[in-house]
Amino acid sequence: MDLGLRGKVAVVTGASKGMGRWTALEFAREGADVVVVARGAEALASVAGQIEALGVRALAVPADLATAAGTEELFDRVRGDFGGCDILVNTLGSDEYDYLPLTETSDELFQAHLDIGLMAGVRTCRAAIGLMRARGGGAIVNLAAMSIRKQYPTMVAYTAAKAALASVSKNLARAHGPDGIRVNTICPGAILTEGVREKIEQFGPGRWVAPDALAASASTSSTTAASSTTAASRTTGASSTTVAPSTEEVFLAISRDMGGAGRGLVPDLGRPGRPEEIAAAIVFLCSARAGYITGALLNVDGGSDF
Repeated sequence: MDLGLRGKVAVVTGASKGMGRWTALEFAREGADVVVVARGAEALASVAGQIEALGVRALAVPADLATAAGTEELFDRVRGDFGGCDILVNTLGSDEYDYLPLTETSDELFQAHLDIGLMAGVRTCRAAIGLMRARGGGAIVNLAAMSIRKQYPTMVAYTAAKAALASVSKNLARAHGPDGIRVNTICPGAILTEGVREKIEQFGPGRWVAPDALAASASTSSTTAASSTTAASRTTGASSTTVAPSTEEVFLAISRDMGGAGRGLVPDLGRPGRPEEIAAAIVFLCSARAGYITGALLNVDGGSDF
């Protein structure tokens, strides 16, 4: 299916890893030129190389979008190298910051979440809209989070930033529909990105999830794997052993335990999401095939109550 993206210029923030990286590569596969921005210059250069290998142009801009100067630097480069942009995708999050209850969240930590989770999106949208108007329209997708629908006491600052960004997106959709600019928001569910996987494998599950919550994800199997020998194992007294949960099972346990008492995310599909699945939804929303979709808040969460 032709998504009508060939020759478009897409700006993707947070593009050095995770959902941002997958989104940038998906745009490239559809024939769009891609501007990638993040703070990590080395990782960003690697992504730009992968984009160029797909036969389109890439521009890597190492910048800190939590600052006004970083946003100005980014769009100076966009104007200078491409003359403007047709698409903006904000995948920025604050996963390097602590998630704490409000009573343990300092003003400085709360502000850090707002700077990257809200203000980076506000500034990039403001800059991109001017460029899109000059090109006769465009598309913006901002990533929020499922926590704006289902509250978690330990994610108050992160959620406040993402809820505000979703509100800004809805406002922009209405304000700039007449300019031909569509603005949509995606709420990812429990997505097992490369960064999350690395942290789980580095620190172990105990950093994020209680032992009793993790126990629900552990499986028990016989010491003999083949089902044909199960009966024989029973008669010979073979002992059963507890198999350590996989990274995916640990991640689901963490997701379930986020709100306490099992009130976290439990996807109906029974598995974590993959970053490329978020990327596919983002690229579709930015395409000509989604030309009548704006102001939407789309769950990509494997099934939920919302």
